[in-house]
Amino acid sequence: MDFKTFTEKTDLCTKTEIEKIKLVALYHVLFENTNEFNLKTSLLMLESVGCRISNTSRLKTNLKEDRNFKRNNKTDNWILNAKIIKELKDQYKEQLDDKTKIESNSELLDENKFTGKRGYLDKLIAQANNCYNNNCYDACAVMLRRIFEIALILAYRNHNIESEIQDNNGQTYMLEKIVKNAINNKTLKLSIREIQNEYTAIRNLGNYAAHKIEYNTSPKDIDDIKTIFRVRLEELYHKAGLL
Repeated sequence: MDFKTFTEKTDLCTKTEIEKIKLVALYHVLFENTNEFNLKTSLLMLESVGCRISNTSRLKTNLKEDRNFKRNNKTDNWILNAKIIKELKDQYKEQLDDKTKIESNSELLDENKFTGKRGYLDKLIAQANNCYNNNCYDACAVMLRRIFEIALILAYRNHNIESEIQDNNGQTYMLEKIVKNAINNKTLKLSIREIQNEYTAIRNLGNYAAHKIEYNTSPKDIDDIKTIFRVRLEELYHKAGLL
């Protein structure tokens, strides 16, 4: 969780000076994996989210007098009492236990460009980025395949030709058959001749990750297609009316 989100969930800016510092200490424990915090850095963090503490001299005095804080003279950092940390964890457990939040930051796909169009796509893109960042390359490949398939279907839907990739019962074809139709579709008018190989490479990577028993996706497998994936996804977003 980033610090801005943390401040919003804990309503940090409404707290007293010493309460703000306690919450900064909690943030370091929970999300920076350290029980120490540097006061100067912490003040800059607070300022960056609009929770500035103006009277730092008074704050330093209060920290020295507060028995819940201890100074590490070797590092010049501060440590908040473990009992207080536990109390804060319990107090803010519900606010900070967000099982729907996916931590991602455009590690693979540019979220500034590709999100904010459809909520379900946003979640998939965040998952793909999170998987890539955490070395879960098989999961990442499957997410990319799904994003690609959805964008392709949305392109057909935007051109009112979705029936061309459906059977007599209105069920959408498997991706292989959709790609075969898309490559030669005169209404979609996808851009270049090489698109057949590119679309096949994207589809195959997701298929291997999902279905091939002995196969494990490597980071190179993802990196080898990430440029063409971005280019093709951007084109499909335009065709789908999302850009």
